[in-house]
Amino acid sequence: MSTTPAPPRPLPVATAALEQEVARLLRKYAKSDQRALLIRAEPVWAGPEETVLHGRPVRIVAAVSPLAVIEQVTVHLERDDDAVLVVLTDAEESALGVGLLSRVIRQRVFVVEPWLLVEESFGAQQTDPRLLAEGWAAEALIDAMPPGGWPRLAGAMLTRETALRQLAARRLWLERLGIGADELNAGALLVWSTDPAAVEAFGALRDGERSGLRRWLAEIAGSTPDVVFRLADGGRAEDALALGVLCGALWAPAAEQVAQRSQGGVLAYISALTSRQAGSQATVTDATIRAFAADAEHTLTRLLREGASVDESRLAQAVLDRAEELVVQFGARPAARHSDLLPSGFEDRIDEVAATLKTAIRQRSPESLTDLAGAVARLRAHMLAPAQAHRVRRAEMARRLLQWLVRPFDAVALVSGVGTAVQAQVDEWGWVDRARDDVWVGEPHNETLKEAYEKLHDLVRDRGRDLNRAFAAKLAAWTATGPGDLLTVDAVLPRVVSPLIAGGGDLEGLRPVLFVVLDGMSTAVAAELAEELRRQHWEEYDPLPDAGRPRRRAVVAAIPTVTRVSRASLFAARLTTGGAAEERKAFENHSFWRGRTVRLFHKDSLAGDAGRSLGDGLTTALEDASVHVGVVLNAIDDSLDKGRGRVDDVWAVADIGILRTLLHYARLQGRAVILTSDHGHVLERDGTLRADADAGSARHREAGRPPGEGEVELSGPRVAGGRVVALWDPSLRYLPSKAGYHGGASLAEVTIPLLAFLPLGSSVPEGWRALPDQRPEWWSLDAHPPGAEGPSPAPAKARARGKRPVEAVPPPTLFDGETAPALFDAAPAAPTVTNPNEVLVTDLLTSELFAAQHQMTPRKIAKSKIQSVLLALLDAGGPLPLPVVADSAGEHAVRAAGFVATLQRMLNIDNYPVLSITDNGRSVRLDPHLLREQFGLRPAPRRPGPAAGPPGARPSGSDRADKTEGQSR
Repeated sequence: MSTTPAPPRPLPVATAALEQEVARLLRKYAKSDQRALLIRAEPVWAGPEETVLHGRPVRIVAAVSPLAVIEQVTVHLERDDDAVLVVLTDAEESALGVGLLSRVIRQRVFVVEPWLLVEESFGAQQTDPRLLAEGWAAEALIDAMPPGGWPRLAGAMLTRETALRQLAARRLWLERLGIGADELNAGALLVWSTDPAAVEAFGALRDGERSGLRRWLAEIAGSTPDVVFRLADGGRAEDALALGVLCGALWAPAAEQVAQRSQGGVLAYISALTSRQAGSQATVTDATIRAFAADAEHTLTRLLREGASVDESRLAQAVLDRAEELVVQFGARPAARHSDLLPSGFEDRIDEVAATLKTAIRQRSPESLTDLAGAVARLRAHMLAPAQAHRVRRAEMARRLLQWLVRPFDAVALVSGVGTAVQAQVDEWGWVDRARDDVWVGEPHNETLKEAYEKLHDLVRDRGRDLNRAFAAKLAAWTATGPGDLLTVDAVLPRVVSPLIAGGGDLEGLRPVLFVVLDGMSTAVAAELAEELRRQHWEEYDPLPDAGRPRRRAVVAAIPTVTRVSRASLFAARLTTGGAAEERKAFENHSFWRGRTVRLFHKDSLAGDAGRSLGDGLTTALEDASVHVGVVLNAIDDSLDKGRGRVDDVWAVADIGILRTLLHYARLQGRAVILTSDHGHVLERDGTLRADADAGSARHREAGRPPGEGEVELSGPRVAGGRVVALWDPSLRYLPSKAGYHGGASLAEVTIPLLAFLPLGSSVPEGWRALPDQRPEWWSLDAHPPGAEGPSPAPAKARARGKRPVEAVPPPTLFDGETAPALFDAAPAAPTVTNPNEVLVTDLLTSELFAAQHQMTPRKIAKSKIQSVLLALLDAGGPLPLPVVADSAGEHAVRAAGFVATLQRMLNIDNYPVLSITDNGRSVRLDPHLLREQFGLRPAPRRPGPAAGPPGARPSGSDRADKTEGQSR
């Protein structure tokens, strides 16, 4: 007895799938005169009743019985139009009768062939047999088909991976989470788990499809889907990402001794959810949890990255909040300290910084500084460090201040004259001010760290008071005798700006200048701005040609250090007083401009009308390369006067009015940019009011009575009015409290920073010398702490030429080393080749291998130039900007890249990076250890113990000026 196979079960057909199938049939049977099409499918239709397919109007209806089919077809055929009726029915042909079938296309009911429909949608010619074996997949792909069909394939084969990846992305609602099908992985699944609606929709799928997708997700995403779906089965899917982050802390190797109880609690929690909702299943293993935790940590790290969207940032915060609740729920606080993601882990690292800082302040030993460096590094490595950047920055500043405090200190010896002192303020002490001001703002939460910051601030403040006391005595002697060779505020225009503007030749070829006076800019603020400009591809230069090493220059303000005196003297090029009108008249009419067009703009002429960043006059001047432009910006001075209050951030270019716009114009015109000030300032730091009726400013008064504690009497040709009494102690003031003050005799008020910049790649004015990194040695957070032994560098790979191995030599540290010249020592005696850098270069240049490399290089470079470059790089101890490298060899900056490429051909044997270009082509780095290895040179000598006296820089022009001061006195 034979049996007839049962007809296939009617499938539910999505709108896109049905429209695709109807369009295919209309194309195939375009010559048919019939206007009705029967399709066997689940008689449910939620799409539009009328549409246009294959160029013909189409009506789509569902008929739940044979009578309904007959009625729909009969009514439609009586209509006088050419529309095609599509009827979805689950009725068999035998139930419809021959009479009805004779009136429809092909006299039959078309059965949807699932895989043909799927292939048609993907544009495939064949289907992967492994996909065909997934019995549930065809119906699911038809049901989930998006409007417009599935993405078209590039090839002919529809693979299992492609089809199921597209289906899973659709069923998980990844599109609304901003995740593409190609991005579907464990991280995407964890993000999906935070969307309750998407989780609920997935749970509502038919059992076969849901189980099939879960199996496939386990194939591509490892262990994470197992845990996520266990939680989803128990109604706790939204906890998956937070729980994974917690597991990362609990299963961390460092937490092994304190996390066992909490680990057991997590495993029991997951098992309980599973058994309650899904019956008995295999127990989740440690390996599964570790993989799940790693995926969760990676996902949250991505959500916390810089540049994340607002939605990603909100999700990350919500996950962290829930993770902290789980820390409490599972008693995991001891393990949380090992997490790079949990907020409690960040606070634990703050605790560690507080403890190690407190110890380092007390002991100031190499070991305590090493501990502090490690604690700060671990804090900086936490993923929440960017979100807590202000707290991390203060910890870093505290470490820097400790590194400065352990250096030998003798205020009287360091302040050997006004010239050395103001230059040291630019080179080093202004950086101290910058770090100390950040530490003063303090820590918002941790009490131990608050106390440590206060103690550290007071130590640095006391040392600064000693420096200012010594400086006040030197300043009193200097003002009485005259400027000597020092660069004073009234000499900036003739000595720095005039050579650029007037030059010695014709107008053609001279460089336009932008001269910006940032009223009240201190050396601390200048250091911040200079670093930012360097990052923005401005190259910094020393604009003064002399025999000393290139450096950021210091200028001495006029006395008293108030705007009406010092700024007027700057623009007049002589000691005077005046306001904006007098400044403009003097500046624009100097004889040393030699007839060039020079314009000066003050506050009242800077702003433009609505929609214009700058005033018309200033814009016109900036766009004309023949006009040299001076601008006064008052943002810094105004913040002191009007009260910026407790500064919680650093000064940036964007904070200073129109400076960013001015720099944009300057870059377009290729202008040389000189940034300077008229005086510095001191900030209000819980100072003492010493009210005085004779006060001329908050920091100076008339000299009607002798100076008291914290005061100094200044008189002579450098003092406007001949004689004043000024405060040298930064903690004192004569007038009511403001955010900051000037007018006094402290180093921070008297020292004016001078910054000179060119757009990257510009030709360099005669006499200008490119500056290397200006940060002091103790500022570095990368170097080993003073006195600490650093790890030896890994030796280079052995070369095939069979050279003898070379010992790896540890890098120098702040406490290591040969006796360096003290910061302001006199020039050394005639040099001998005892400097290890000079020994290394001499060994290289006299080696046979170097001679062969030098001979084989097509472009010959004089050995003297090679020696100069290598010594400059070795002395720098790190990368140098390309223009600095070129300048050290006497090469023009525009030829720097080609010059360095030639050196690389000589030095980079077998392509080992002895000499490398870094920082996106802006800087050059020399690896001395690899240089010794590749050329078979002798090891570096061990460095002797610490030398007496403070480490510092070579003598400069300011030192010679101090000798002049002493001779004049």
